[in-house]
Amino acid sequence: MATLSRRALGALLLVLAALLFAQPFALRAATTSVAYPTVADPSTLVGLLPPALLAAGAVVFASGAAASAGRSLTPRLSLAAPALCAVAGLSFGVGAAPVVVSDPAVVVSGAAPFTVAGSVVGGALAPVTLGALKGDTVALLAGVLVLLVGVFAAPAPAFALVAGLLGGGGAVGLLWAVDAETWRP
Repeated sequence: MATLSRRALGALLLVLAALLFAQPFALRAATTSVAYPTVADPSTLVGLLPPALLAAGAVVFASGAAASAGRSLTPRLSLAAPALCAVAGLSFGVGAAPVVVSDPAVVVSGAAPFTVAGSVVGGALAPVTLGALKGDTVALLAGVLVLLVGVFAAPAPAFALVAGLLGGGGAVGLLWAVDAETWRP
């Protein structure tokens, strides 16, 4: 099987991260106006997608940025993934809505807290995984702390955990397969 150079792999991962970041914004019309998913209304479960996609995008972006620089992602550098998730989650929930024509206002949608919390939970899986694999206790503990804060700050903790595990876990699994130098012990 032919292998890609480290920088080419990084470029491909950055393109994939851009696609993952763009999907929640494209799906915004399909999501419901509910602040977070509930079991009582199964149509709201589509609300799991934005935080999962943002978490996957952040983890893939962090690994792709390191690979495009010709390096492996370090556990401590992977702590940037949850921060990137928070920024992306906030940008997903913020929009401009004119209250009246002469008085524009910035509004935060009701889904923003859930999107931020769910994506931060997923992004925190990168430092937890790399910290455990590479033996970096500081990154491992910081990642676990961020993960727990994300779960406890979420309006629907169980759904935030599910969304984070889907996105961040899926991204780590994908990177485990394509970027073995960084993600395997």
